[in-house]
Amino acid sequence: MKSRCSVFRLIFAPTVLLLLAGISGTAPVTAGEAPPADLAVLLNEAEANSPALRAAEARLQAARHLPSQAEALPDPEVSVAYTNDGVSSLTLGDSVMSNLALTWTQEVRRSGKRTQAREVALREADRTALDRERLRLEVAAEVKSAYADLVRLDRTAAILDQTRSILEELVQAARRRYEVGEGIQESVLKAQTEVLRLEAESARVEQDRRAAEIRLNAAAGRPADIPIGPAVTLPPGALPDATEALADAAAAASPEVAVLQASVRREEAGVALAKAEEKPDFVWSASYQNRGGLDPLVMGMFGVRLPMYRERKQAAAVLQSESELTAARQDLADLQLRTRAAVRVLISRVERADRLLLLFGQGVVPQAQSALESARASYGVGRIGFLDLLNDVTVVLNARQEMAAQESERLQALAALEPLLGRELIRVPAGPGEPGGQNALLR
Repeated sequence: MKSRCSVFRLIFAPTVLLLLAGISGTAPVTAGEAPPADLAVLLNEAEANSPALRAAEARLQAARHLPSQAEALPDPEVSVAYTNDGVSSLTLGDSVMSNLALTWTQEVRRSGKRTQAREVALREADRTALDRERLRLEVAAEVKSAYADLVRLDRTAAILDQTRSILEELVQAARRRYEVGEGIQESVLKAQTEVLRLEAESARVEQDRRAAEIRLNAAAGRPADIPIGPAVTLPPGALPDATEALADAAAAASPEVAVLQASVRREEAGVALAKAEEKPDFVWSASYQNRGGLDPLVMGMFGVRLPMYRERKQAAAVLQSESELTAARQDLADLQLRTRAAVRVLISRVERADRLLLLFGQGVVPQAQSALESARASYGVGRIGFLDLLNDVTVVLNARQEMAAQESERLQALAALEPLLGRELIRVPAGPGEPGGQNALLR
């Protein structure tokens, strides 16, 4: 018995101490590695470089030029005409019928139509501005979600790496005990199998991290091949106190809902414009006719553009606009229903993660560590088998992995809530040279 305890103390005790000391799931940054990922810097890069945001800004600038176009008068028409008396020779100045005429024609739309057309254009500009703000929040949420996934994968990789090192020590311990006749070969084989399984899992995590890195680079408007260093910490974030009112608040005024509300207002203005188009417009023209050596002639004309095909054109346009208004209102109602549901689902995800983190942090992990310490002592005196000890090691590390996953899940749910609520729930520390703790994407 004494020799068995000595083998354990000399070979296995340092391994367990390494496990308990290194179980936090973080890995040091080695020389030559990219610097740690900075979420504030990534958010600022997305603000400056995201093609989606640049496109939204360009669309907004284009929409701001619409009102003046819609309100302007139709372009005038200028024409030159020559009238000749006969075909054998030019008769300008010899015949009273011959003249060279310059005519100016101007269509005049009713002022109410021009005002209403300008209103439609203003509503479209408002909708475009709101859509840009919605997109800004969604880009920020995508960056935060991808960053949280990167943190989870880096922590998982660190845990797997620690586990592999520990299991390799356990293989050596099991082999030495087997060689001196104090263990069985199954223990060695089981430990070796677990090492291989962790190597396969590490390979999967490595590929998943590359995918998350590409996703984060794309969200930040960066080339896909730019390396991103270790993602070490998650920024703090929390739900507001009155969570029961968040669903209704989001359904009433979330950025996406605000976009559709602006669309409804634009369609309402479109209906008013279509009804105004049923009224006639006016046309006037003036003409000067030069007759050579004879006295010139002048002419003025005033006309009315009659809605002769009202049922097929103007009335049909009114019905079309009313149908589009109905569709916009129904789209808004549908979005409000889906927004309420999405907010409640995301709140439940945050609350579930909080509950699981509490259970794992205060219950599962401490108890698993206590069980591991007890198993270590029992194995040292031969009271339990190697496989029981191996199982306890795996339980502790799996619990740490689950905690890392839940921390990431919690932040991703909060990030997804921000575009729905139009408010910041995750406080991102300021990047280099950036005052305050709020990113430009959410200001």
